Amino acid sequence: MPTHESRNAPPSAEANNQDVFVWSLFLLGGADRDVDVEDVYLKSFELAPARLGWRTRPELCDYKKTAKALQSVEAKTHVGLVYRVGPYTRRLTAEGSAWVEKYRSMLEQTYSGDQPVAAAPGSDHSVWQRRARSSPEFLSWKSGNDFNLADLADLLECSPASSTRVWKGRIDELQRAANVTGDAELRQFADSAMQYLMTKLGEW
Repeated sequence: MPTHESRNAPPSAEANNQDVFVWSLFLLGGADRDVDVEDVYLKSFELAPARLGWRTRPELCDYKKTAKALQSVEAKTHVGLVYRVGPYTRRLTAEGSAWVEKYRSMLEQTYSGDQPVAAAPGSDHSVWQRRARSSPEFLSWKSGNDFNLADLADLLECSPASSTRVWKGRIDELQRAANVTGDAELRQFADSAMQYLMTKLGEW
Protein backbone atom coordinates (compact mmCIF):
# COMPACT_ATOMS: atom_id res chain seq x y z
CA MET A 1 0.00 0.00 0.00
CA PRO A 2 2.45 2.73 -1.10
CA THR A 3 1.19 6.04 0.24
CA HIS A 4 2.73 8.11 -2.57
CA GLU A 5 0.25 6.55 -4.98
CA SER A 6 -2.82 7.14 -2.83
CA ARG A 7 -5.56 9.33 -4.23
CA ASN A 8 -5.66 12.86 -2.88
CA ALA A 9 -8.27 14.41 -5.17
CA PRO A 10 -11.74 14.98 -3.69
CA PRO A 11 -14.80 12.96 -4.71
CA SER A 12 -16.47 13.87 -7.95
CA ALA A 13 -19.07 16.63 -7.79
CA GLU A 14 -21.37 14.28 -9.68
CA ALA A 15 -22.32 10.78 -8.58
CA ASN A 16 -20.09 7.98 -9.85
CA ASN A 17 -19.83 4.27 -9.15
CA GLN A 18 -16.30 4.41 -7.77
CA ASP A 19 -16.95 7.00 -5.05
CA VAL A 20 -20.09 5.19 -3.96
CA PHE A 21 -18.11 1.93 -3.61
CA VAL A 22 -15.58 3.53 -1.27
CA TRP A 23 -18.32 5.27 0.70
CA SER A 24 -20.26 2.01 1.01
CA LEU A 25 -17.18 0.19 2.26
CA PHE A 26 -16.78 2.86 4.93
CA LEU A 27 -20.44 2.66 5.97
CA LEU A 28 -20.08 -1.11 6.39
CA GLY A 29 -17.22 -0.65 8.84
CA GLY A 30 -14.41 -1.08 6.34
CA ALA A 31 -12.17 1.29 8.25
CA ASP A 32 -11.91 -1.25 11.08
CA ARG A 33 -12.69 -4.67 9.63
CA ASP A 34 -12.65 -6.83 6.52
CA VAL A 35 -15.84 -6.58 4.46
CA ASP A 36 -17.08 -9.04 1.86
CA VAL A 37 -17.19 -7.41 -1.57
CA GLU A 38 -20.71 -8.72 -2.14
CA ASP A 39 -21.87 -6.78 0.91
CA VAL A 40 -20.25 -3.67 -0.56
CA TYR A 41 -21.95 -4.32 -3.90
CA LEU A 42 -25.34 -4.55 -2.22
CA LYS A 43 -24.75 -1.43 -0.13
CA SER A 44 -23.64 0.47 -3.23
CA PHE A 45 -26.80 -0.64 -5.01
CA GLU A 46 -28.89 0.41 -2.01
CA LEU A 47 -27.41 3.92 -2.21
CA ALA A 48 -27.45 4.25 -6.00
CA PRO A 49 -29.99 1.82 -7.50
CA ALA A 50 -30.50 3.93 -10.61
CA ARG A 51 -26.81 3.59 -11.43
CA LEU A 52 -26.23 0.00 -10.39
CA GLY A 53 -29.46 -1.81 -11.26
CA TRP A 54 -30.34 -3.88 -14.29
CA ARG A 55 -31.61 -1.99 -17.32
CA THR A 56 -34.78 -4.11 -17.57
CA ARG A 57 -35.07 -5.08 -13.89
CA PRO A 58 -34.03 -1.94 -12.00
CA GLU A 59 -34.92 -3.54 -8.68
CA LEU A 60 -32.00 -5.99 -9.11
CA CYS A 61 -28.33 -5.24 -8.48
CA ASP A 62 -26.18 -5.57 -11.61
CA TYR A 63 -23.15 -7.60 -10.52
CA LYS A 64 -21.13 -6.56 -13.59
CA LYS A 65 -21.52 -2.85 -12.84
CA THR A 66 -20.54 -3.20 -9.19
CA ALA A 67 -17.59 -5.48 -9.97
CA LYS A 68 -16.41 -3.05 -12.64
CA ALA A 69 -16.57 -0.23 -10.08
CA LEU A 70 -14.30 -2.21 -7.73
CA GLN A 71 -11.81 -2.90 -10.53
CA SER A 72 -11.70 0.79 -11.38
CA VAL A 73 -11.26 1.80 -7.73
CA GLU A 74 -8.27 -0.49 -7.29
CA ALA A 75 -6.57 0.02 -10.64
CA LYS A 76 -7.28 3.63 -11.62
CA THR A 77 -9.50 6.04 -9.74
CA HIS A 78 -8.92 5.44 -6.02
CA VAL A 79 -5.53 3.76 -5.90
CA GLY A 80 -4.21 3.32 -2.38
CA LEU A 81 -7.54 3.79 -0.60
CA VAL A 82 -8.75 0.16 -0.56
CA TYR A 83 -6.76 -2.84 0.62
CA ARG A 84 -7.34 -6.26 -0.94
CA VAL A 85 -7.39 -8.58 2.06
CA GLY A 86 -8.35 -11.64 0.02
CA PRO A 87 -10.24 -12.60 -3.14
CA TYR A 88 -13.59 -11.63 -1.62
CA THR A 89 -12.76 -9.16 1.15
CA ARG A 90 -11.67 -5.54 1.27
CA ARG A 91 -11.00 -2.88 3.87
CA LEU A 92 -10.00 0.76 3.73
CA THR A 93 -6.33 1.60 4.11
CA ALA A 94 -5.28 4.31 6.56
CA GLU A 95 -5.18 6.67 3.60
CA GLY A 96 -8.63 5.49 2.55
CA SER A 97 -10.11 6.14 5.97
CA ALA A 98 -8.50 9.59 6.07
CA TRP A 99 -9.84 10.37 2.58
CA VAL A 100 -13.38 9.45 3.54
CA GLU A 101 -13.23 11.44 6.77
CA LYS A 102 -11.82 14.46 4.94
CA TYR A 103 -14.60 14.45 2.36
CA ARG A 104 -17.32 12.90 4.49
CA SER A 105 -19.74 15.81 4.13
CA MET A 106 -19.46 15.69 0.33
CA LEU A 107 -20.03 11.95 0.24
CA GLU A 108 -22.98 12.15 2.62
CA GLN A 109 -24.58 14.90 0.55
CA THR A 110 -24.17 13.00 -2.73
CA TYR A 111 -24.99 9.45 -1.64
CA SER A 112 -26.80 9.54 1.70
CA GLY A 113 -29.07 12.56 1.29
CA ASP A 114 -32.80 12.81 0.79
CA GLN A 115 -32.63 12.90 -3.01
CA PRO A 116 -32.06 9.63 -4.92
CA VAL A 117 -28.75 9.25 -6.70
CA ALA A 118 -29.29 9.94 -10.38
CA ALA A 119 -28.78 7.31 -13.04
CA ALA A 120 -25.63 7.47 -15.12
CA PRO A 121 -26.02 10.10 -17.88
CA GLY A 122 -25.81 7.53 -20.66
CA SER A 123 -28.25 5.04 -19.17
CA ASP A 124 -31.47 4.23 -21.00
CA HIS A 125 -33.52 5.61 -18.12
CA SER A 126 -31.70 8.93 -18.07
CA VAL A 127 -32.03 9.21 -21.85
CA TRP A 128 -35.79 8.65 -21.52
CA GLN A 129 -35.98 11.24 -18.75
CA ARG A 130 -34.10 13.93 -20.67
CA ARG A 131 -36.02 13.30 -23.88
CA ALA A 132 -39.38 13.41 -22.13
CA ARG A 133 -38.64 16.53 -20.12
CA SER A 134 -37.49 18.48 -23.19
CA SER A 135 -40.44 17.39 -25.36
CA PRO A 136 -43.18 19.82 -26.43
CA GLU A 137 -45.79 17.44 -24.98
CA PHE A 138 -44.26 17.48 -21.51
CA LEU A 139 -43.86 21.26 -21.52
CA SER A 140 -47.43 21.67 -22.73
CA TRP A 141 -48.68 19.32 -19.99
CA LYS A 142 -46.78 21.31 -17.37
CA SER A 143 -48.58 24.43 -18.60
CA GLY A 144 -51.93 22.76 -17.94
CA ASN A 145 -52.84 21.88 -21.53
CA ASP A 146 -54.52 18.69 -22.70
CA PHE A 147 -52.52 15.93 -24.36
CA ASN A 148 -52.13 15.78 -28.13
CA LEU A 149 -52.07 12.25 -29.55
CA ALA A 150 -49.63 13.05 -32.36
CA ASP A 151 -47.18 14.84 -30.06
CA LEU A 152 -47.41 12.05 -27.49
CA ALA A 153 -46.74 9.49 -30.22
CA ASP A 154 -43.69 11.49 -31.31
CA LEU A 155 -42.34 11.51 -27.75
CA LEU A 156 -42.93 7.78 -27.30
CA GLU A 157 -41.54 6.95 -30.75
CA CYS A 158 -44.65 5.31 -32.10
CA SER A 159 -47.58 6.27 -34.32
CA PRO A 160 -51.02 7.65 -33.41
CA ALA A 161 -52.36 4.51 -35.10
CA SER A 162 -50.15 2.16 -33.06
CA SER A 163 -51.81 -0.78 -31.34
CA THR A 164 -52.76 -0.63 -27.68
CA ARG A 165 -49.97 -3.12 -26.97
CA VAL A 166 -47.37 -0.75 -28.42
CA TRP A 167 -48.76 2.24 -26.50
CA LYS A 168 -48.76 0.26 -23.25
CA GLY A 169 -45.17 -0.81 -23.80
CA ARG A 170 -44.00 2.76 -24.38
CA ILE A 171 -45.85 4.10 -21.35
CA ASP A 172 -44.38 1.31 -19.24
CA GLU A 173 -40.86 2.33 -20.33
CA LEU A 174 -41.59 5.94 -19.44
CA GLN A 175 -42.96 4.97 -16.03
CA ARG A 176 -39.93 2.77 -15.35
CA ALA A 177 -37.57 5.61 -16.30
CA ALA A 178 -39.41 7.93 -13.92
CA ASN A 179 -39.19 5.39 -11.09
CA VAL A 180 -35.51 4.59 -11.60
CA THR A 181 -34.46 8.24 -11.84
CA GLY A 182 -36.63 9.20 -8.88
CA ASP A 183 -38.46 11.79 -10.98
CA ALA A 184 -41.88 12.17 -9.33
CA GLU A 185 -43.05 14.81 -11.81
CA LEU A 186 -42.17 12.62 -14.78
CA ARG A 187 -44.06 9.73 -13.16
CA GLN A 188 -47.10 11.98 -12.78
CA PHE A 189 -46.80 12.92 -16.44
CA ALA A 190 -46.55 9.25 -17.48
CA ASP A 191 -49.57 8.29 -15.37
CA SER A 192 -51.58 11.18 -16.80
CA ALA A 193 -50.61 10.16 -20.31
CA MET A 194 -51.76 6.62 -19.58
CA GLN A 195 -55.14 7.87 -18.36
CA TYR A 196 -55.49 9.97 -21.49
CA LEU A 197 -54.69 7.00 -23.73
CA MET A 198 -57.11 4.74 -21.88
CA THR A 199 -59.88 7.25 -22.65
CA LYS A 200 -58.70 7.94 -26.19
CA LEU A 201 -58.20 4.33 -27.27
CA GLY A 202 -61.26 2.99 -25.49
CA GLU A 203 -59.34 -0.04 -24.23
CA TRP A 204 -56.23 -0.84 -22.21
